[in-house]
Amino acid sequence: MLVIGVDYSGAKTDKHTWISRGVFTDNQLVIETCELITRANLTSLLSNSDCSTIASLDFPFSVPEQFSKFWSPSAQNMTDLWTEAAAITLSEFINLRDQFVKQHGEIKRLGDTFYPECYSCLHKANPNLVPMTFYGMQMLNELHRAGCLVPPLKNDHKSKTVLLEAMPGAGLRAMGLPFKGYKNGRQVYQKRGIIFKGLEKHSGLTISNLSQFIDLGMENHDALDSLIATVVACLWTQDPSKFRCPPKDPPVNLKRTIDLEGWLYAPAFL
Repeated sequence: MLVIGVDYSGAKTDKHTWISRGVFTDNQLVIETCELITRANLTSLLSNSDCSTIASLDFPFSVPEQFSKFWSPSAQNMTDLWTEAAAITLSEFINLRDQFVKQHGEIKRLGDTFYPECYSCLHKANPNLVPMTFYGMQMLNELHRAGCLVPPLKNDHKSKTVLLEAMPGAGLRAMGLPFKGYKNGRQVYQKRGIIFKGLEKHSGLTISNLSQFIDLGMENHDALDSLIATVVACLWTQDPSKFRCPPKDPPVNLKRTIDLEGWLYAPAFL
């Protein structure tokens, strides 16, 4: 099984998206690469995977239901919103966001509310999640049309590629590892060291060559997040029931919310 972890960037320069790739077999992860990638090359890679692949992607797959009604009242699920995103510019999306937030604030999606560390995807300060959300939705429009599977949406495609919205910090929290203060602050190196030291034990996986990527992850928290996202992809491959998932048969109103907003998949406390 090919597993991929992505720390996605919406930066204008498109020079800050990191991808980690590995092979997961019999509870053992062998990391092959951890490197920078452009958004276009990431889209191409995920669209053309010729083997079974789980990709854990660190960006919001959709927007709050209330904002979706403001933006596209006829949308039935997030695929409709992806199509809408593909037809407009970032500036137009930001303008819509600003109009909405002026009236309603930076509200969260339902799935975000389970994670105190999670910002609204409409958050425009530091971190600025708006470009990341917009470009991510445009990418998902292409990937969905290419046949990729995106839980929790039901899909008749027989694709070998599954795309999960994930959040490395929520994964670390589930594993009992530092999930705050490992990106910025006075203790970043200490906390990153704790993460690397405990990643195998707390995830329950064997990561045979993790030591090869310690220096990179210690120096660059985006690279580290992509490695953590790869571990999350392995845990999903191992057992999706370990994750906090939406209800299987939700009431109609809740199903509509989930279909429009998507779902943030993070392991339950391990």
